[in-house]
Amino acid sequence: MSEQRNERKKKRAQKKAELEQKMSKVPVVRRLFHNTGLKVVSLVFAIILWGMVMSQTNPPRVKMVYDVPVELTGLETLNGRGLSLATEAEELPATVDVRLEVPMDDLSRVSQENVSAVLDLSRVMTTGQHELSVDLRTTYGSVTSATVSRVNVEIESLTTSIVPVQVSTTGALNENLRMGKVVATPAQFQITGPETDVNRVVGAVVEVDLSTLTGDLNRSMVYTLVDENYEPVQSVNITSIIGNSVSVSVPVYPIKEVAIAYETSTTGLLKEGFYVEEITVAPKTVRVAAPQAVLDEIDSIPVSTIDLEGVSESFTSTVPLKKSADIVWTDVNEADVLVRVKEEEATKTFSGIQVSYRNLAAGYQVEMYNATVDIEVTMAKSKLEALSNEDIRIYVDLAGMGQTSDTTAPLQVSIKTDAPSSVYQLSTEKIVIRIDKAS
Repeated sequence: MSEQRNERKKKRAQKKAELEQKMSKVPVVRRLFHNTGLKVVSLVFAIILWGMVMSQTNPPRVKMVYDVPVELTGLETLNGRGLSLATEAEELPATVDVRLEVPMDDLSRVSQENVSAVLDLSRVMTTGQHELSVDLRTTYGSVTSATVSRVNVEIESLTTSIVPVQVSTTGALNENLRMGKVVATPAQFQITGPETDVNRVVGAVVEVDLSTLTGDLNRSMVYTLVDENYEPVQSVNITSIIGNSVSVSVPVYPIKEVAIAYETSTTGLLKEGFYVEEITVAPKTVRVAAPQAVLDEIDSIPVSTIDLEGVSESFTSTVPLKKSADIVWTDVNEADVLVRVKEEEATKTFSGIQVSYRNLAAGYQVEMYNATVDIEVTMAKSKLEALSNEDIRIYVDLAGMGQTSDTTAPLQVSIKTDAPSSVYQLSTEKIVIRIDKAS
């Protein structure tokens, strides 16, 4: 076998040599073999000839188009059947790489814009798992393959639900400001989507950072759907009739500290013969939040009615503050009121009160000169009217005194009464006494 191969090689080499010898005898060919310029010209003509051949045949070429977006269609049709896509967006291919065969003339025209990849849901009729083909199309040439050609999707029943809106606050408002009633509009709204996801949603939460507020907040804010554990429910398959935001209003009011007043709060008449000695309130001031125009007009907040009808003694009462409708907040809502009530006083003179003595030492006797005194007493009128001479004791205290000749001794007074206070004036402050040993 090897001898035969060698023999064939020899014959081919011999034929080649004969052909070259014949060609070298032709003048043009001989010049081509020995002239570099002609060689270059020949190469150029060869290229031109190749281009002419190629332009006439327009052969196909392979073209890769990368990152072609996958378009999802047919959702409205699917929803119209009471069905919803349950597969999340991140589980679906966002892009696909497409391999094309394109005529050479159109190769430069191919781009991402004229290649499409469509995932159509309009043909799905039931819930459950479905395998869908990706519809690949191109304006130039034809699609031969792609990195993704089929996709599995989960379909569930389409469900609606009404969810309430909750405004959650974080941070702390400036201590000189007060937040009013927070309002979200709408207070609730409808969501639609796959049954499993929709049934997890219990509310929509909007977060407001109070530490950033210096005045009223009125703006549209993005909400977050949450489950019963306050965890976000992330699903692009849930849609809302209001979009992804709600209008939030947070009124913010300045604070002012004012006095708590009582002067205009009393009503009714005390029992005859009595009067109000003093009224005190605790606390004395209250912090008030309201619109600035309202605060500018407020100097004090009165307590509610203090009823004095028929009162004849002091009392303490806890009384609500009397706030106008323009006031949105106070740090206290009531005050303790102490009303001191006193009876009107009168003055009466008691005449001829006999002066007595106390604490005379044993073995001594005392003699008192001018031993009757008048006394003028001032006290509560009702107590004074019940007072008589017998209730008044005027005396000298002889404790520690021994024998003495005529000397003056100060008078002391004891009045038998339950009057809270009394004032008296004696017709004389001292009398003359004499102490001798008893006979």
